[in-house]
Amino acid sequence: MARVYFDSVATSITREDLREFFTRAGEVRGVLLVTDKISGESRGFGCVEMASDADALNAMDSLKGSSIKGGPIRIEQPKPGKRAK
Repeated sequence: MARVYFDSVATSITREDLREFFTRAGEVRGVLLVTDKISGESRGFGCVEMASDADALNAMDSLKGSSIKGGPIRIEQPKPGKRAK
């Protein structure tokens, strides 16, 4: 499985919104949307677990520059040597 990182999304965007958005590029296995520990509100970034490297590459290529629910989303590939906690 391959991860695709995203940020700059509106705090109103939900995990389901992200799953639907990334499904346009391939099979989504999971969505991590980072939330504030106290308020529970989205912090506007996280990662999506795609089913394959090909799906992840397709997401990065085809969804870059897109918007989600009328707002921006920035999509990046993982940095070498970095692991999710």
